[in-house]
Amino acid sequence: MKRIRLFTLLSVLAVALSVGLLPGIAEANGGSGSPNQVTIQPQASLIFTDATIDVGLYVKCQGGSGLGEVIVNVKQSPPATPSPVAAGSGPQTVVCDGQTHSVGVTVSGFGFDAGTATATADLMMDSPTVVAHVQRSIKIVVVTG
Repeated sequence: MKRIRLFTLLSVLAVALSVGLLPGIAEANGGSGSPNQVTIQPQASLIFTDATIDVGLYVKCQGGSGLGEVIVNVKQSPPATPSPVAAGSGPQTVVCDGQTHSVGVTVSGFGFDAGTATATADLMMDSPTVVAHVQRSIKIVVVTG
């Protein structure tokens, strides 16, 4: 009986540890049963040549005119940036057909550097009303090109 309890305890502990070690994914939806969802990818690319950040999203939405808009805001504070605060935003039109689409959003701003930042994404359809909102910590990496 002691072996069964020990085995059960070890199994639960193994599952808890493995879930805790998975990289976080920030996902939000517009409420219970809503077809509107936004997921921010954990890593973004900083392109020094034009001072922009490319942020990856997965967007799923349905309804309205079949189109929506997602606006991504990125903010970075010291010590990740030498600037007092680096901030920028960028919009992107998205297809709202009930399917999940991979979306790239170019964020323009000033003072960004490689390191940790906070990203938010707001999904809107047919009005300035936000139907899905998400926030997460992202890792900005420098790419050449």
